[in-house]
Amino acid sequence: MFSLYLIIFLLIAFPGLYFIGRPVLSKISSQTSPLEKLFLSIIFGIVFIVFETLITSFLKIRFLSLPLIVFLVLISIFKYRQDFSSSISTLFKSKILVFMILLSIIILGMINFPSGIKSSNGLNFFSSQGHDGLWHVSLMEEIKVAFPPFQPLYANHPLTNYHFISDIFMGEFYRLFPFLNALDLYFRFYPILFAFLISLGVYNFVFRLKNHQAAIWAMFFTSFCGSFGYIYAIIKNQFIFSGETTFWASQGNTILGNPPHALGIILLTTILLLLTLFQKFENKNFLYLLLILALPLAGVKASSGVISVVGLLAVGLLRFILEKKKDLGIIGVLVAIGNFLTLKIISPTAESFIIFNPLWFPHTMMVVRLDNVDWELRRQHYASLHTLKAFIRLIIHEAYAITIFIVGNTGIRLLGLFEAVKVNFKKISYPYVFMQTGILASVLVVLLFVQNGITYNHIQYIQIYLHFMGIFAGITMAFIIEKIKNNQYKIIFSTIIIALAVPTVIGNLFDFYGPGKKPLSFISNQEIDALSWIKNNTNKDAVIFTKPFDKDAHYGYTSHPLPISAWYSTMYVHSISTRRTFLTGEEQLTITGYKIEEDIKNMKKFMMQDDVIFGKNYLTKNNIDYLYFRKKEIENTILIDKIGLSRVYENQEVIVYKNENK
Repeated sequence: MFSLYLIIFLLIAFPGLYFIGRPVLSKISSQTSPLEKLFLSIIFGIVFIVFETLITSFLKIRFLSLPLIVFLVLISIFKYRQDFSSSISTLFKSKILVFMILLSIIILGMINFPSGIKSSNGLNFFSSQGHDGLWHVSLMEEIKVAFPPFQPLYANHPLTNYHFISDIFMGEFYRLFPFLNALDLYFRFYPILFAFLISLGVYNFVFRLKNHQAAIWAMFFTSFCGSFGYIYAIIKNQFIFSGETTFWASQGNTILGNPPHALGIILLTTILLLLTLFQKFENKNFLYLLLILALPLAGVKASSGVISVVGLLAVGLLRFILEKKKDLGIIGVLVAIGNFLTLKIISPTAESFIIFNPLWFPHTMMVVRLDNVDWELRRQHYASLHTLKAFIRLIIHEAYAITIFIVGNTGIRLLGLFEAVKVNFKKISYPYVFMQTGILASVLVVLLFVQNGITYNHIQYIQIYLHFMGIFAGITMAFIIEKIKNNQYKIIFSTIIIALAVPTVIGNLFDFYGPGKKPLSFISNQEIDALSWIKNNTNKDAVIFTKPFDKDAHYGYTSHPLPISAWYSTMYVHSISTRRTFLTGEEQLTITGYKIEEDIKNMKKFMMQDDVIFGKNYLTKNNIDYLYFRKKEIENTILIDKIGLSRVYENQEVIVYKNENK
């Protein structure tokens, strides 16, 4: 059945999104190649799904979405079927391109593919997918039934402070085709689509900018190149295939573990392609399409929105200074306004998440990641002396850490510096200026600021830097290869570069799925049965109470996988039951700015079961319909009769109570 559903997804998603988005390209059709049409059509198909969700939800006619989409697709098929056939034919003419796309899907998708698969012990989750992945599954389930969405983990509260445009697409697609399984969609099907767009987007952009060889190498450096973490592993006599995050930043090969970030980078690449096409043809329609993508980009991912604003303002300013044309500058200003408004709508207190904390990442990298306490002691010593000599030494000391931070994360993409520093004031390259500005802004943001909540989340800006450096590295690599006349030397040089690029990428596979590696968490068959009962036998607006996460619960187990409730503060109850909870995923709620301290305190008081009046009032006040417990979690006898509960489901591991006071 899985293979059948995969085929159905591929047939719906790729042709479907193409034919939805293809009419948008009608005024630029003659100036785009078949592969550019394929890529841009799918991108604007995704954009259409998002806008369709917003509009039909606002007008309360969401039930018309599927008929409308089917109608548009049928009209588009009639008009553009030959274009689609030409695009697919062109794609398969290049065996190396097809190979690189398939390899990209496999490598990038491996962060997701094995999680959420049913096995003998239940549903297993690798890496952080029991938290990060299930968060997006919960958002998909929530958007499927309600828009604007409520916070599925904190019933009766709106969803705020989260960029969920990518989840709108995933949730609406799931709503339109509900026969597809949410876990398969998130962990296996969407990664195929996003990996395809990442690789084809880079290819189209660099091919249009340079040539085929540069485009293939750019695909390699953006998808298959890791950090220099393996060098540190060698120095420490550790396994060579390891060390992806030694210098803090996750690399491009794991980006699909964060769909908003992945889609943000896909759209940044699309903006680069549209800028290149606009510079070549001076067709304003490319700018209009760019504006559609860039205006709300902060709603996809705040980091991508920031970089798009900075890049477009820089390009617009240079175009005005050197060419006396205001159009791109106006676009940059509009994009800045659009992203600001988008950010304020989804996150009214967005500025409170940014903390000025210069060099936090290099400092903690040296101590926490590289175990160099001596470096930190020297830094503190120089800072305490307040002399000119000490100040100069402090600057050198800090520069050393910053250099390791940047070089270590960049890896062999350092080749891209040859292109990244190029400046031609006679004829500026719009995409070059955009990437150069984006590189500078990404690095400065990470060096100067951290994020409130989970401090290291701000490191995601570095992945934009790595993406742009990967593109520059591909262009540089093609240039070097072209200069080498001897084919044997070309092969040797290419092999060396590949060998220096991939160790940490291979290392991820060993870290997650290698010999002796097990999933980190699992949802048992007993819990799946209980949560499925809730899904099939309760009202869709029912609210579920669960015991607060116990940070010490994992001490009761000696090996992985751990029961997911003991492993981490996750949202699995909602993800599987599709019923809102009060409250779960405490860390996720804290990250997104909810004040839950008092509620957690009251939840713990309720679990004490020593105050009947408080217990009754608590359930009523928070509109709780059912209580879901793993039997091992219950430390105090639940006063069923006294607080008005009835047992409605029970198996060997789980018990579910219904609140009869409602």
